[in-house]
Amino acid sequence: MTDNLEKMKQAEAVFFDKSARHRTVYGQIPMEADIRRATRFIPSAPDQEPIDPKMTQILDGSFRDRFIDYVAHRPGGRVLDICCGPGWLALELGRRGQIVDGYDLSPEAIALAKRMLDENPYKDGFGNVTYHLADVTNVDLGIETFNAVSGWSAFHHLHNLPAFMDRVHRSLKPGGIVATLDDLPSGRISRSLRWAYKFLLPVYERTYPQKLKLAIGYLTRRQHAPAEVFSPMELVAAKHTMAVCDIESIWREKFELVWSVQFDAFATGTCKSLIGPDWFRYTITRAIAGLDRLLCKVGICRGAYRILIARKR
Repeated sequence: MTDNLEKMKQAEAVFFDKSARHRTVYGQIPMEADIRRATRFIPSAPDQEPIDPKMTQILDGSFRDRFIDYVAHRPGGRVLDICCGPGWLALELGRRGQIVDGYDLSPEAIALAKRMLDENPYKDGFGNVTYHLADVTNVDLGIETFNAVSGWSAFHHLHNLPAFMDRVHRSLKPGGIVATLDDLPSGRISRSLRWAYKFLLPVYERTYPQKLKLAIGYLTRRQHAPAEVFSPMELVAAKHTMAVCDIESIWREKFELVWSVQFDAFATGTCKSLIGPDWFRYTITRAIAGLDRLLCKVGICRGAYRILIARKR
């Protein structure tokens, strides 16, 4: 079991190494590396990934900013950022004056994070950020060491979350914050709305004749929807089933929950694919994002993302 787990962790590092290379292949700065300096990149081929800081701000900027506010709740606070990837969150927390330790398994993600840190032009009031190429589950977190522990799409990658969260609880100072964003399985209504919008609106992945052919394939069952892609450690942690349930139950059991929200049921999956003039893309995005938030708020749709913020009692 131990040997197999180590192999899966190595595979996890390879998975995110490939991701870091793919998202910087044309010299782009992706959002996950630096949200302030991200390079606008509108794809011209289906295998490329869009980078559009303004659209991302419309879609989830208010949720992201509130998440950061909670984590950076104490001036000059010390923060642990688990599975930090290319480092956007740790970097942004540093810009808020926080003292941050970021951990990740991917050498290329950590290399990109360090480059963004070296190039950071926002020096005023900057705290300190240190990136570690290491498995955070093997690190001694200490006792009452941190003012906050954050994980942006991170905790559901851990193989023994209850044991790790025991250590996180001990490592937090009284009143310390633990914050997570995790993605959730899409519901039937969300999938249907996303599919319908992408069929009706112009997107870079497919032309209208291609979309019509695909729709006929789905209706006649000759074509099946592509399977969701999971990283190796998401498979180990049983993402979307055990891992997601564990996160919520642990947060409620061990901490005082201060913010819980689900959002983005179908908006990001639709809008990041849009092509056309900016006025059109951003207007459509605002309308779809507004509908998305309303349907999530009243419980008709389940968000594709969930934020949980809790405080150590």
